[in-house]
Amino acid sequence: MARASLRTKRHIAIDIGTSKTRIFIEKLGMVFNEASLIAIDYKTKKVISVGDATKKFVGKLSGTMQIKSLLKRGILTDMNLLKKFLSTILSKYEEEVKSSVVTLACPISMSDIERRALIESIKSLGVSHVVIEDDIKLALLGAGYNIYGSDSYMCLELGAGKATIGLVNNGETINYKWTKACGEAIDQEIIKVLKTKEGILIGDVTAEAIKIAVGSVLKNKEPLKTKAYGYDLNSSRPREIEVEDKDISKLILSVFGNITNTITALLEETQSEIAGDIIKNGLIITGGLARIPGVKLFFENFFEIPVIVAKNSSTATIEGAIMHKEKTFDIIEAMG
Repeated sequence: MARASLRTKRHIAIDIGTSKTRIFIEKLGMVFNEASLIAIDYKTKKVISVGDATKKFVGKLSGTMQIKSLLKRGILTDMNLLKKFLSTILSKYEEEVKSSVVTLACPISMSDIERRALIESIKSLGVSHVVIEDDIKLALLGAGYNIYGSDSYMCLELGAGKATIGLVNNGETINYKWTKACGEAIDQEIIKVLKTKEGILIGDVTAEAIKIAVGSVLKNKEPLKTKAYGYDLNSSRPREIEVEDKDISKLILSVFGNITNTITALLEETQSEIAGDIIKNGLIITGGLARIPGVKLFFENFFEIPVIVAKNSSTATIEGAIMHKEKTFDIIEAMG
């Protein structure tokens, strides 16, 4: 394909996360930034809703409706579901998608077989080319770092489904580790604690809302408080409770302790030259969980190295995928 012909194609960036999926279409902007959820009729296989619209059905399922998450712990649950999900969204932009070039952010732990299947699934929507890049690499790029130079960078992606720590040098991910300790793990611990101590049952959505409202690893002068509704296991009736930051700070610290173990394991495998870069450049943190107050101080105190929480921590990966456009075209051209 002639260089000029390829470069005229529209670029699309996609980041499929455990919590949110973000899709950017060149000249249109961010066309989707919603929950990675799909509601389907399991008998007819018809899609009922995708994204945030699906949240209203959580805990209220009836008939033949099913709600599915696209990823669990950063692992793709069902390729056909993903295809239905993306097809439902992109069908509104049929002309823009046709013969476009896609940069897809992919969990670094995803196997080559899964990646090939993902590429074919997206190509079937009418896309011309798909280039997959590691999410850690794109997160660093989106956070403003030159990942193509000789310097090495260490990035901690605090996602909803998992936490990933990766080393990037000269445009490549040279080593990584991941743990299930993440946003969802905190949500599940909140559910367990409220059930045990308060005798109240809450769902995933409520647990996440509590984490966002009062989650902190700092000792706050004024306690953070939020109200939540759940099902009282003793009276069998709905009940409102008040939750403070102190009620869940230990849960967050426990999960973060698991993450520090994962980072330590990676550092133990790191060459001294690269370790020098890490001390100089610090630990860069991205992902939605990075917004919890005290994250920077916690990791600085533990590792005694500079810690930088990306200002665009929640959107760094999709922004990196958007910035990767020229590199994506270069990769396609190199493939012939």
